Amino acid sequence: MKSSILLNKQRCPDRCGFHQGFSLVETVVAFVILGIILLALTLVPIMSTRLMGDTVEREKAVLLAVSKLDEISANFSGIPVGGISSDLTHTPYVISWTSSADTSDSKFVTLTVTWPGVMKQQTLEFKRQVTDVD
Repeated sequence: MKSSILLNKQRCPDRCGFHQGFSLVETVVAFVILGIILLALTLVPIMSTRLMGDTVEREKAVLLAVSKLDEISANFSGIPVGGISSDLTHTPYVISWTSSADTSDSKFVTLTVTWPGVMKQQTLEFKRQVTDVD
């Protein structure tokens, strides 16, 4: 009577003579490749969340800058010529601006908004020519 192992080997021949399954090295390599793929897939949501947070912060900075530029434009006579003025009331955003006289009824205002971003310090700069409408 032949053993069942011997009968199994005779029924399942392959190129080398017998079907032997996966080796330990092949299994480890497959797990390493699978791990790399899974790591890459988990980084996608993390990076998209960071990008979304950066976009929200940038949108807030733009809204603050436009609002400050409108406030400065409404008070033409109160715009100091030269020097730097700052507004620290919108933490963590720092708004600073400078102005220079173009003509007697026109000034250039350069406004900068900085804030600590998700990955690094972020800065936006706006320039506007403000005229006296009176």
